[in-house]
Amino acid sequence: MESADKINLQILKIRNLPELSSASLKIIDAVNDPDISINDLVTVLSVAPVLVGRLLGLANSAYFGCSGEITDLRVAITRVLGLNLVRSLTISVLLNLALDTRKCSQFSSERFWMDALLTATLSQQFSQLIHDETVVPSTAYTAGLLLNIGLILAIYLLPEESNLILLNARENASSISKEMTCLLGKNQYEFGSLLLEHWHLPVIYQTVLREFKNSAYAGSENKMIALIRICFALAKHILAGQHDELPPLLKQLEPFGLSEALVQPFIDRIVAKKDNIYLAALAISGK
Repeated sequence: MESADKINLQILKIRNLPELSSASLKIIDAVNDPDISINDLVTVLSVAPVLVGRLLGLANSAYFGCSGEITDLRVAITRVLGLNLVRSLTISVLLNLALDTRKCSQFSSERFWMDALLTATLSQQFSQLIHDETVVPSTAYTAGLLLNIGLILAIYLLPEESNLILLNARENASSISKEMTCLLGKNQYEFGSLLLEHWHLPVIYQTVLREFKNSAYAGSENKMIALIRICFALAKHILAGQHDELPPLLKQLEPFGLSEALVQPFIDRIVAKKDNIYLAALAISGK
């Protein structure tokens, strides 16, 4: 079968991906229930030992700066992670567990989750500062965390092609999105939107991914998408140590009412915590 035919066949398989397990679906329903109690959430999460292990690993990581060892999930939620963060991280861990990326040698799981965590953190912090009811901080965090989940899906379906995409992006100093579109006809955001739709995750996250590269989008999530675009670019440059590239991006925050003087101290704290972000990324990826 020719490569193009193989790719088209694999893309069609998105609609036929295995469903999440009944336990995973119950967990996703639980974390998306705004009225669930901490005790009920702990009960639901506890049926997934791997998930609990990774959440405890995160709670004990230097990223959260907790003193003393946390061994109880309820304590981890109430004292360290917080309910909103657990909701976001739980979905990410479940998706990461469902899609095996080990066949793609060019893929770095820890780097992927560092990008995701930093994008999510920036999106949440800046949305808190702008005080806009159309940009809910917890939603912005989850959207930032899931932004590139389509890359993991592409790797799961097409490990060889994805390996080439990542290699080309690195050697050509190009974007993964551009290389993926060139080879597969879809970028990671389109893949991600299809995945979230297939697994029935909230529509708002499907919309963010589907419209992320659409500069003409003017729908209800436009402001949040624009903010996440800036945060994603900032995360890339921060993690790459390209601090000279940050001022033009910080300038783009001015229409949101965020001055460089206001956000620079937060950026400085993020830069100082890069090692801790790496440790948190290891906990999510299970390494």
